[in-house]
Amino acid sequence: MVWRRIRELAIFDYLLVAGMVIMSLLVLVNVILRYAFNSGLPFSVEVSRFAFVWVVFLGAIVALKDGSHLGVDTIVRKLPRLLAYVCFVISHAIMLWCCWLLWQGSWIQTKVNLGNLSPISGISVGFMYAAGLVAAIGFALIIIGRLWSALRGNLPFDDGAGDGDPHEIADPRNGESR
Repeated sequence: MVWRRIRELAIFDYLLVAGMVIMSLLVLVNVILRYAFNSGLPFSVEVSRFAFVWVVFLGAIVALKDGSHLGVDTIVRKLPRLLAYVCFVISHAIMLWCCWLLWQGSWIQTKVNLGNLSPISGISVGFMYAAGLVAAIGFALIIIGRLWSALRGNLPFDDGAGDGDPHEIADPRNGESR
């Protein structure tokens, strides 16, 4: 129930769009000011750099949430259900460990750089590293949600593949085979 609500809210999607808009506007205004008026916004480079880091990490969360990240499950789909389940649990345990490593590294960098201010905008450099903290939490929540779903017997690739014609393609509009 809670997992479904997080998916419906799509707050990361909105934050991602806001970051892209901020980045684009700052760079566009800076380019126009430089070429048309021989001046510019000095802080725009730093702020757009911070926004870019956040957009990358939030985009990775959205990609993992939507399942549009890079993944190869060709072999796992051909395994028997029990073996596929074991591979799924092991791979997700490794991903949780990577989330922990990302959290640790980001936490150390955030603490170290919290007092360092960027020279022009005055924003704490720790703010940039905090994107890794948010990403680690977001990744972990998604992975834990998928593991919970798998423990309840729902594997994400358990869609009945192999029950019929292997060349049969499902129509994405209504789920029927063509």
